[in-house]
Amino acid sequence: MLHRLGRIEWLWGVIFALPAVVLIALFVAYPIGTVVYYGFTRWNGLSPAEWVGIHNYRVLMDDKVFRQALKNNFLFALSVPIQMTLPLLLAYLIHVRITGWSFFRATFFIPATIATVVVGIVAYSTFQVSGALNSLLGAVGLDSLQHDWLSSSHTSIPLILFVVVWANFGYNVLIYLAGMSALDPALEEAARMDGANPWRILISVVAPNLRRVMELVLVTSTVTAFAYMFTYIYVITNGGPGFDTNVAEFQIYYQWFTNGNAGYACAMATLLLVITTLLGLVQIRVLTRRMG
Repeated sequence: MLHRLGRIEWLWGVIFALPAVVLIALFVAYPIGTVVYYGFTRWNGLSPAEWVGIHNYRVLMDDKVFRQALKNNFLFALSVPIQMTLPLLLAYLIHVRITGWSFFRATFFIPATIATVVVGIVAYSTFQVSGALNSLLGAVGLDSLQHDWLSSSHTSIPLILFVVVWANFGYNVLIYLAGMSALDPALEEAARMDGANPWRILISVVAPNLRRVMELVLVTSTVTAFAYMFTYIYVITNGGPGFDTNVAEFQIYYQWFTNGNAGYACAMATLLLVITTLLGLVQIRVLTRRMG
């Protein structure tokens, strides 16, 4: 009888999970499989594809522009530790309800509600030659510091890093706050009774119990650095000057929609997917080991 009930419960579980499985297969698995397939073809996106095997990947290994784009992606990934630690600190301050905590919570979440295109337009308007930053420097008598901020990778990449951190800051704070709200208050109270200061409570009590949340922030921040930079680059620098701020996403777009090399672009996308997946898995493994 119990065995029969177990089979019925299993069957109902399959029935309820089936719609989600079908949706994932249609909108995730099938598109990924299609991209992987076309990565082995010569295709312009319209005419029938011609199978060329690993030819696209051989060309890709010698593509200096794409290597530069990937290098820039790794540079943007340097913002991941910042996107993990600063939001954690602010979330903890809000969690312990410092003076003005509700104001800070609302203020820092505002960027997360703004469309990425709008963030890019604001950044471009701020850092271009005739933008707000140079105007402000001129107004306070610091004309010598005025600069064409977007004309060189030495300044444009750090500025884009700043914009990305700012745009995602509130979202990460909200994730940490959600995790902290689920913690057992008795843990923090016991630490206070033992004489632990707020900093020690954060390091020894709160952070270790937020391991899964930190893994989520780690993965989403890494994915952002490799797969969600297109809008920022397209709006702020358009990949320039030259290819100095180009990223893999932008190069994929360029090869497909400008050069008509859809098959080659699919090979790039497949390689980017593999790199992002491996990085995410390695980072989770390292974080899990360090936090026990």
